[in-house]
Amino acid sequence: MHRLPVVSSTALPLLDSPSLSPDGATHAQCSARFRTRDYLRYGAKLASGMFSSRIFGRHRPLMVNIEPTHRCNLDCVYCDKVDPKSPQMQTDAALRMIDELADIGTLSVCFDGGEPLVHPGIEAFVRRAKSHGMRVSMSTNGHHIRRKPQVLSFVDVLKISIDGPRHVHDAGRGSGSFDQALQGARLAIEAGSKVAIRMTLAEHNLEYYREVIGFAKEMGIVALFQPAVGNIMNGADAPEPHCAHSEDYRAVIDELKRLKANGEPVANEMLCLDHLRNWPEPKAVPFCSGGRVEVAIGPDGGMFPCGRTGRNLPAPNVFAMGVAAAFEQVLRPTDCANCWCTLTVAACYLYRGDLRLLTGR
Repeated sequence: MHRLPVVSSTALPLLDSPSLSPDGATHAQCSARFRTRDYLRYGAKLASGMFSSRIFGRHRPLMVNIEPTHRCNLDCVYCDKVDPKSPQMQTDAALRMIDELADIGTLSVCFDGGEPLVHPGIEAFVRRAKSHGMRVSMSTNGHHIRRKPQVLSFVDVLKISIDGPRHVHDAGRGSGSFDQALQGARLAIEAGSKVAIRMTLAEHNLEYYREVIGFAKEMGIVALFQPAVGNIMNGADAPEPHCAHSEDYRAVIDELKRLKANGEPVANEMLCLDHLRNWPEPKAVPFCSGGRVEVAIGPDGGMFPCGRTGRNLPAPNVFAMGVAAAFEQVLRPTDCANCWCTLTVAACYLYRGDLRLLTGR
């Protein structure tokens, strides 16, 4: 058995309810972005693929987290993942990788980082993924959206990090980053993408979750919450000074549950909030989907069970051996107990077939 700490996520359907593109979107945007019938078809294929994996062991990378780079234009206080000297995916090789993913049945991809928008090939990547009919999402700090607005034509969902009001967000991420993030969110909304705020609950911003919910309400979007862990690449590590005190953090999670029950735009499923409330004490993840229906691919081509497994673990390389062969060798966790990203947690419960995801519990 492999004990794999996990604290983040690949692309998931749970964040988005089906909807038509809003009036004013260009023809290219309307034709490229998922519509109601696309989400229904996607959901049916995802459910079928998960059932086949769970019951018959016929695993496929249905959901893939792609990290084109670990470089970033910001230096956030709780992030230990960014490496300005790390290798970046070669554009041609990454495009072939996306083609290979399509060939073996990948349904959705999430571009992560680092900051994916700093990669020079990012528009080509999202365009290629959409050409295969994939659902495309992206996790971003929002800064470069105004510089690369054409990317929005091929992205269904953006998760933009906002950690509180201006003075709090800028203290943790850098001067001017708050205004850039809000501007990026508004540009994405205007372009017809679905947008979610993602707030990392840390020592310096824990008390400002209500303000983040307020931003989401103002823009007509939703907000996701999760803890700042000791080590992004290893959720089993002990909390560090940037982490919130566990009792204070749990009080906030309890309040988020109450607010969600009262109709506030908290996007975490209740089931996931219950799970996240246990941080930093390990809680077993039922029926881990990592390496079975989801994987993550790092900048050097290493394939991991999910986006936040420790990078010191064995990883077959997609550029060296091809996607299909790498997937046959990827680790498949059996005893994860440190999963602290709400979307990854949701993927595991979805893989389990837990109906509480559909009932609000």
